[in-house]
Amino acid sequence: MQQILFKLKYLGLKILKKLEILKFINFKTSIYLNEIKIRVPFINGIGFTNFVLSKNWIDCLLESFIEKDKTFVDVGVNIGQTLLRVKTLHSELEYLGFEPNSYCTSYTKQLIKINQFNICIVQNCALSDSVANLILEKSYLEDSRASVVSSLRPNYFNEKENVLALDYQSFYMDKNISFVKIDVEGAEYEVLQGMKDALVKYKPIITCEVLDSHTIDTFDFTQKRAKLVSELLKSIDYEIVQLHANEKSIIAFNKIDTILIKQWTDESEFLNDYLFYPSEKKESVFEKLNNIINRN
Repeated sequence: MQQILFKLKYLGLKILKKLEILKFINFKTSIYLNEIKIRVPFINGIGFTNFVLSKNWIDCLLESFIEKDKTFVDVGVNIGQTLLRVKTLHSELEYLGFEPNSYCTSYTKQLIKINQFNICIVQNCALSDSVANLILEKSYLEDSRASVVSSLRPNYFNEKENVLALDYQSFYMDKNISFVKIDVEGAEYEVLQGMKDALVKYKPIITCEVLDSHTIDTFDFTQKRAKLVSELLKSIDYEIVQLHANEKSIIAFNKIDTILIKQWTDESEFLNDYLFYPSEKKESVFEKLNNIINRN
């Protein structure tokens, strides 16, 4: 019955979206994620991405690596996709999110309110290696590709927003973090540099997207930044595995010394995700990853 209702809702929402009516009506609907019922608001057309969320490889990581009595840090909240995954798996886990896009932050706070999620903080700012004013480039309100790194996709976006950036360790060193998710479209190095002291102190597991090159013209720039990330991780005794995933789960992984990017292809969607972990946790990390793969 749930599947039938979902399909009917999906069809109706697709029609409204195609007719460009969705952005003019605000309402709430329900979905099930990780067998938990959640409410999804549609505000100014934002919300469809959450409506179609389903269990995938990120849930497998969260189930295996989250420590319930510590803090989950979400760098690049967008409209709360990871928030929903975290809270449907561990409702009482402390969640700390950072999102520079003011529209996404506003939406996510409403998402938290209507679902009555506990212990959630969402800061309307970017994370970087210092306090700064940055320009967020995007093409629509909740653009998940939005970036503060203009050279990542030159002349690609048509909107700009002035945003504040903070370095994590100047403000949040009291948070005992166990897991960090980073999805910041090219700004990974600055985020990690600004978290460096916290990473050394708490030794969290980190899942991070590092994108392949947008075009051949940006290849050298993208590879240089990936190398900086790799070198920074080595300096704090962290190691890297590249995750190989499909829509449902992790299917393989391999340990690497340096992140090597290539020009973007269709395969990149499931090859641009990495797990960073303290060297001392290698045995435990590999055991958990192998368990994820063997369950599928």
